[in-house]
Amino acid sequence: MAKNQNIPHHSAENTVIELFGLNQCDIQTISTQFVKNGPMIIHVTLEPDNRECTRCHHKEPKISNYVDKTITHEALRNHNCLVHYRARRYKCPVCGKTYYERNPFVFKKEKITYVTVMNILEDLRDPGKTFSSVARDYHLSPTTVQNIFDRHVQIPRATRLPRVLQIDETYSFKSEKSKFVCMLLDYDSQTAVDLLPSRRKDDLMAYFSSFPKKERQKVKYIATDMYRTYYDVCRKMFPHAIYAVDRFHVMQEFMRKYSAVRIRVMKGTQYGSDEYYLLKHQFHLLDLPDDAKEGRKKPGSRNTKEDDRKRVFDEAGEKFYNRQFKCHMNKYELRQLILSIDPQINEIYELRNELSDFFRKRTAEDAAEHLNKIIAKLNASGIQEMNQFAETVIRWYQEILNSFHIVKTDFIVSRKDGSVRRKDYRLTSSMIENRNKIVKQIKNNANGYTNWQRFRNRVLYVLNKVPYRLEPIEDIEYKDKQRK
Repeated sequence: MAKNQNIPHHSAENTVIELFGLNQCDIQTISTQFVKNGPMIIHVTLEPDNRECTRCHHKEPKISNYVDKTITHEALRNHNCLVHYRARRYKCPVCGKTYYERNPFVFKKEKITYVTVMNILEDLRDPGKTFSSVARDYHLSPTTVQNIFDRHVQIPRATRLPRVLQIDETYSFKSEKSKFVCMLLDYDSQTAVDLLPSRRKDDLMAYFSSFPKKERQKVKYIATDMYRTYYDVCRKMFPHAIYAVDRFHVMQEFMRKYSAVRIRVMKGTQYGSDEYYLLKHQFHLLDLPDDAKEGRKKPGSRNTKEDDRKRVFDEAGEKFYNRQFKCHMNKYELRQLILSIDPQINEIYELRNELSDFFRKRTAEDAAEHLNKIIAKLNASGIQEMNQFAETVIRWYQEILNSFHIVKTDFIVSRKDGSVRRKDYRLTSSMIENRNKIVKQIKNNANGYTNWQRFRNRVLYVLNKVPYRLEPIEDIEYKDKQRK
């Protein structure tokens, strides 16, 4: 044996006592062993607690034997030391039951300390971390970390439905039934209601049918994309709720048609020509509104009147050298050249601006009037893609208008002058898009999951910050059975 000069043994012993919340009176013996080129080992034996029999509750058990256990703890690794705990095992003289004394170091069936388990569970709240990465941090196997998670995190299915329900799907877990998972989100609390392994009609009907009718009647508003199955299910399960199609998905569908027109016109031009270059590499300029600005706001400025950024499409804007045209041009001049290529490009650009203004500026009172004008222009267009989009708008006409319903209002008090500003929130499913990105991140970082229950628990655990059970699931279930 050779003494490790870097770690005083009394300090290490005190660390163990403090770390696990023990008192000197709890310890029967504690000693330090130094191993050459290895960790320092602390041997601990606790005072007998004469724990009563777990079966017949006899209060005078006999000591059967001692079992040595090695305790793993991240704080102890920093001190280059291990704890060998000599666990006392009792035997009941009445019923013959054998059992361990109370263990202040680790959970039942584990060799990892309470603190380490809690730190692992806290690390798993980060969507960027995987079971494997957390296992590497704590020098454990991925299977051990998975088992810790499964034993301490079990999130039951939802029993309540929200006032405002958002529904959307994402490609995150492939099963026999579906390639998509369906997310249900509470708009008010911004938390996930539940995560379902399928978006199929019969599966959604079965899920919502499991809620009492009184609970389903609490849902007043629903926002989804233009997936027809959601509409059919919600009309059946929530007949009195206001159903809306999110404006983001309406604009997304328009942009698909918009892009199809650009590609068709581009293919009609000569490869390498100025027109081909503009449609291929500069067409993104048409995606910006006329009043778009670039640059940075003033530091700390929240008022748009104090915004000193410059307009993107300023005729007198700064010019940059363009290799295609071999001259200096600004973005305004490039946009004007794109619009002059073909009348169809100019037409879809104007329709895009009008549709964008419709969602940004209209209210529930005048939305129908302006939407009718947009439909008339789409139908009157000689562009096939715009006619097809008109059919989509007509099909979802009422649901688009429903997206202008105000579902929440905040009153914001200015810090400067104390004035109160009202802010209304319309019915949308934009929030759920952000949550779906987190779901994809969890799946992609792990290169996919094969266990649905574990994947669901991990997603809801990350999104909702739900508390974990300090005591393992099976220990709680065992105690419940004993009470019964």
